[in-house]
Amino acid sequence: MSKEELEQQKQLQKNRKRVEKWLISNQNFINITGIEKEISAPKGLVQKFIKYDKKINDKWINPLHEVLKRIATFSLR
Repeated sequence: MSKEELEQQKQLQKNRKRVEKWLISNQNFINITGIEKEISAPKGLVQKFIKYDKKINDKWINPLHEVLKRIATFSLR
């Protein structure tokens, strides 16, 4: 594994922790279906994670992280 791939893995794990923690702590305030539609994810991806503790596939972590960053950053544009 090259150094670049190792850095990508570290970043993915960091993003995964952030996404999972944010989803769990804000589950009562978010529109889960809206988030899934925003990243074109399969229906139930986030719900299955929250409700049944099913792991989110790696390919969805970065898109989720980007959407959650936009949601969490309260800026008036």
